[in-house]
Amino acid sequence: MIRRNRAHSYWLRHGITVFSAVLLLVSCGKPITPENPIKREKINDGVSKKILLEDNFAWVQSFARITAQTPDGEQRFKVQIRSKQDSILWTAISDDMIGLRVGKCIVIKDSAAFTSTLLGLDWTGSASDLAGVTGIEVPFQYLNRIMRGQLIGWDEVLRYRFNADRDLWMSEYELSSKRNVRVALDRDLYLSEIIIQDPAEIAQIKYFEYDERTRYPKKIELTLVSRPEYKVVIDISDIRTEGPYNTPFSF
Repeated sequence: MIRRNRAHSYWLRHGITVFSAVLLLVSCGKPITPENPIKREKINDGVSKKILLEDNFAWVQSFARITAQTPDGEQRFKVQIRSKQDSILWTAISDDMIGLRVGKCIVIKDSAAFTSTLLGLDWTGSASDLAGVTGIEVPFQYLNRIMRGQLIGWDEVLRYRFNADRDLWMSEYELSSKRNVRVALDRDLYLSEIIIQDPAEIAQIKYFEYDERTRYPKKIELTLVSRPEYKVVIDISDIRTEGPYNTPFSF
């Protein structure tokens, strides 16, 4: 009886080991997805995987509070944002204290416009020019994707390498000949950080909270390496995806 129990225990342990090895081999080479994540205890430093970040909603409407911190003080704005995937970004901006509409902005691919009755300002130009007008270094044609927690200038599967020290999946790619992007995903494959670097500036975008249904970010922080005392924090309170949504704009 003792000999039979020992044999039974041996084959049980041996069977579990073989079964585990088969599972490991079967899983090798598969892209990591929300449906097929790697468990926390199975990730080792240096593991490399291909991951595709997907945006599943054509239209999104969200309501946010933007806090801009500068050496001169803090400003708060309420913002209604409507966007169509990779084509339209529309915002209506109101002062958080008095509730007055400050202005509206629209970006359609590389064209942009801004109007403000309060400031007596009407402006049209390119999305890149709008970045110069507002003083925001991150070009506006990227904001649609940044607000959705997506990679900028990249639509394909990207290879990530796990960094155990930071507990993040890391990758890097070239956006243009003079602009590089470093990106990090957390263990649940949500975007954790984007760093955009060019000869003029390094912009860092961090993500802290996500909506489980849409996988869109609910808290975003933007800082510039050369001016860390300037910080923009976006807190999103409501995300809707029933669109299409109107994006009214007129001068």
